[in-house]
Formats: sequence, C-alpha cells, structure tokens
Amino acid sequence: METLGKIFGSTARVKIMRLFLFNPKTAYALDDVITRSRVKKANARTEINALTKIGFLRKKTFTVREELKMRKKDTKPRYKKVKKQGWVLDSKFPLMQPLTNLLLDSELINEKDMKKRISKAGAMKLILVSGLFLSNADRKLDLLIVGERIKKDVLEKEIAVIESEIGKELRYAAFSTEEFKYRLSMYDKLVRDTIENEYRVLVQKIEL
Repeated sequence: METLGKIFGSTARVKIMRLFLFNPKTAYALDDVITRSRVKKANARTEINALTKIGFLRKKTFTVREELKMRKKDTKPRYKKVKKQGWVLDSKFPLMQPLTNLLLDSELINEKDMKKRISKAGAMKLILVSGLFLSNADRKLDLLIVGERIKKDVLEKEIAVIESEIGKELRYAAFSTEEFKYRLSMYDKLVRDTIENEYRVLVQKIEL
C-alpha cells in the first residue's frame, strides 16, 4: 500500500480506486466512500473530484431503501426509498485494464501487518489466507482464523480496517481450536473448501 500510495499520490486515492474497481457496478455516496475506505471527508472529496475529472468515475443518482423507525403498531419493518447522489466506476475509462492489473493483481495488503492486526483479537493458532488474496473467487473464504479467547468486537474492528485497505468486504470465519478440530473431523464443507485448495499460511500452531 505504501508503494502504491507513492505512485498514485496518496493511500487515500488507492483505497478509493480499489473500492470502485472491486465493485464496478455499485454506486457510492460520499458517506459510503468515507465509511468503507476509512478516509477523512476532505480527502475523500478531493480524491473523488480528481478521479471524476480524469474520467475514472462518473456521477450517478441512485435509490436506496432506508428502514423507518418502528412504531408500536408495526408488526414488521417499514422502508422508504431515498434518492442519493454518488459516483460509480466509468467502464469506458481508457486505462481501466492497466489500473486493474496494478491495483488488484498486486499484493493487496502487507501480510505481516494483517497478521499483526488479526492477532490483536486473541491468541491465534491458525490464520490461513485464500480466495481473494490468491485471486480465486471460487473459494468460500478469504480468511480462516482459529484462536483462543477471540474478542469478537476487536476482530470485527481489525477486519474492517483490513477491508478499507483492500477495498472489498472479506469472507472470513473465526473458530476456537476445539470447534475447528470438531469441524475438521466432521469434514465441514467451509473448512475443507479452504484447506483442500490453495491457501497461504500466516500463523500455524496446530496441525491440519
């Protein structure tokens, strides 16, 4: 990310470009970009304006469903349609393929940093990367995590930070050692899909 940030002028720009490249048909309002990319509002606005000016993004009005506050008489959630102004990837941008190759096919994140972040959530026994990190969309998981005393809130927070760096939501599963061994013995499809296909090890303190 640091190297790409130097090439493109800022890490904020890299994050935002990856967000749109990974989600080419999805329109995002400014608040969505800020939340998903974890960049400051002023930086997000500056980068979006620059990317729109060069034709990488185009403006788009889109509709979302927003849940209304529940009333006492309501028996189910109510929704309303809200129009938003945002941006979407412009598929006609002439340098789309070279940028895709550079931003999505290069190392998505420093794996040492990712290991360090995930390890904040507990005593990790196994961390395997698959799927997105190995350019294999057919896999069910991008991250398989096994540990003891895993703090769910901490793990979710650190995963969100990793997702903001990459530009895409991750498919991950976290188990205790006991639960993982049980799933392994029962030939659990989710676990087997990872360990019986290509993966990379970040932490391994238990046998597979």
